[in-house]
Amino acid sequence: MKWSAWITVLAGVCLLAAPFATGYNTLSNVATAEAVVLGVLIAGLGLWTALGTEVPAYVDYLLMVCGAWSIIAPFALAYGNTGMARNSDVIVGIVVAAVAVYRTFVASPGAHQKVTA
Repeated sequence: MKWSAWITVLAGVCLLAAPFATGYNTLSNVATAEAVVLGVLIAGLGLWTALGTEVPAYVDYLLMVCGAWSIIAPFALAYGNTGMARNSDVIVGIVVAAVAVYRTFVASPGAHQKVTA
C-alpha cells in the first residue's frame, strides 16, 4: 500500500505550501504556523510510512489524529473566516484521515489488531 503513503506525503507538502501559494501567509500568522507545522508532520509521517520497511501501526493512528486536527484547527484556532486557510486545512485533513483509516481498517486490518499475551 505504498500509494497511500505517497498520497499522505503529497497532502502534507500541499498543506505546507498552501499559505505561500495562496497568499494567506500575510493574513493570518496562526493559520500559516499551523499549516507549516502540521504539513511537515504529515509529510514526515507519510515519508516514514512510504520508505520504512517496518513501520509501527501507531503511525497510521497519528496520521488520523493529524487529519482530524487539520479539519478542526480553522475553527478551534479562530481562522475559519480566512477562506483559503480553512479550505486547504479541511481538504487536506479529510484526505489524510481517509487514507489513514483506509490503511488501518481496510488495507491491513489484521496488522493493527492489539496483541495480548
